[in-house]
Amino acid sequence: MTSNAFHPDHLKPRDMVGPWRIVESLGSGNFGRTFKAERDGDFFTLKMAVRPAPELPQETPEKDLEERQVDGRMRHEAAILMANASQPGLPHLRAIDRWPHPTKGYLYIVTDYVPGEPFHAWREKTRPTATLLVDIFIDVVRVVAKLHSRGILIRDFKSQHVIIDPTDNKPVLVDLGSAWLPGGSTLTVGLAPGTPYALPPECIAFIREGSWKQGARFDATQAGDLYQLGVFIYEALADGWPFDPRLTQDELLVAIENVIPRAPHRINPEVPESLSRIALRLLEKRPEDRFESAEALLQALWDAAKERSKLTWKVPLELSAEGPAPVTQDEVEERRLQKQEAERKAKEAREQEAEELSHQEALEHLSFLTQGIQEQLLLSEQKAARRKKTWWRIALAASLLLLVLILFTAWQVWLAPAPTSTIASEKGSSLVSTFSNSRPTRAIAAWLCTTFSVGCTAAQVRPLPEDCPQEAVRNMEEMNLLKRSYQVIIDINQPGKPTERGVYHSGPIVGRVVKYPFTGPLPDGTLLYGQLWTKGLLKEGDEAVYARYTSALLPDGHRIPVCIILGDQTGLIRKDEGSKPGEARLPRENLAQAVRMWP
Repeated sequence: MTSNAFHPDHLKPRDMVGPWRIVESLGSGNFGRTFKAERDGDFFTLKMAVRPAPELPQETPEKDLEERQVDGRMRHEAAILMANASQPGLPHLRAIDRWPHPTKGYLYIVTDYVPGEPFHAWREKTRPTATLLVDIFIDVVRVVAKLHSRGILIRDFKSQHVIIDPTDNKPVLVDLGSAWLPGGSTLTVGLAPGTPYALPPECIAFIREGSWKQGARFDATQAGDLYQLGVFIYEALADGWPFDPRLTQDELLVAIENVIPRAPHRINPEVPESLSRIALRLLEKRPEDRFESAEALLQALWDAAKERSKLTWKVPLELSAEGPAPVTQDEVEERRLQKQEAERKAKEAREQEAEELSHQEALEHLSFLTQGIQEQLLLSEQKAARRKKTWWRIALAASLLLLVLILFTAWQVWLAPAPTSTIASEKGSSLVSTFSNSRPTRAIAAWLCTTFSVGCTAAQVRPLPEDCPQEAVRNMEEMNLLKRSYQVIIDINQPGKPTERGVYHSGPIVGRVVKYPFTGPLPDGTLLYGQLWTKGLLKEGDEAVYARYTSALLPDGHRIPVCIILGDQTGLIRKDEGSKPGEARLPRENLAQAVRMWP
């Protein structure tokens, strides 16, 4: 039948939108309406923007035009689905058009119809086991990883946007209208449209900073998508969100920024601790403390899924009738340590920010002074040029000649060698030694070093040998870590298999302990935080690297200071063939040992 509707709100079953027959309404939101539609006996999903495209002059720049359109979100979703047409876990785009007018009507897109219901509704009905949940987590993260690899950020990921197909329990991601894709407009000032209780802490910091009031936009990152994946996984495991959406806006923002959510396995003892730890890491306040990428998260989920044969993974994850498990003393201590660690990280971040700000202010001040000097010199030159009087030139030349003579005389005095013994005179005096020890020259050299970085001593290529901190030695003695060797992944940020080679540069590293029967008592998966040096080091004539791990994060959440080095007692590891200056090729997995003194 022909539709007499003139607005998406008026569409009803059996109305026609082009060749698509409306079957039923699937829901609505602030930006559009969604319908189940039929064509030639097959079912589809039809999404329509709630406003028509505005009538703007043709000369309006395309970017400004899109930012002023509500249907810009739908354009983004269509572009993403078209670019990922062969990707499992995303609906296939079938059409994009306007209704009822082909150029001025409401924009709509048509995709394959995904049977099923949103994840949160499916979970309440199904009460899935950890085994089933981890399979869904892996499928969802695989889709996110593929989008990230193409530069696409979701920005508004939540369980309502994951539809579970009841025929095979496979998830499909829908509603990508808030996503950002390379080359696309940002659509909005400030934050992209999102869900308050799932906002990452860095979004809250941006809101409080206030630059959005002057038109600034938040630069989304993959870390933000990972945080929202953490909210999704936490909700599935704990049967609730990390932060209660019923809080007032101010309370919710404060909680997201400052409160560490209770671990899912503490709320429900049936939850596998490995999955619980993954969720908590995704919910870290600082983006750099989350997983490095969706691929790294995928690997962590695969590793956790190795436990799926355990009976605890095969029972439905339901809270008991009494509700969440009571808080134990162990949990209180764990949360105290987590809070302490979070405060330490926050303090370090503030100090680093203050240091960078101070450095930036100094550079700006220097730039201001330099600019002033340049302006004065330019003004002087202009005045001199206007005068064009020969006597000024003569006077200037004479003054410069006199100054040169004075400086040359003073320089000869400074360079005059001090009285020496006959033996020393026979051998000759060292110009370098005299120059280096001259007090005026030292002052000049210091000024040059400070002002222009000229004449400065080269930076130390590695720290000097020294005793380990007493606290670290005491901890290692109590845990029997000393005089034991370990196998570690040098840096978990380096992709590849343990037997493969990685390319390393000087800087911070995060190692991971790999447990074998012959290694020391540090548990498998312990993270080691430290520093790597790759420049100017030799081991028996061959180029080498040096590494120190100063802190260990145990799988139970405890962090302790340690002194662990790579390689043998020298702390040096030879670079593999193919290494370049300033970088090192090394096996990803290597020998390490705890020491009382840094070599």
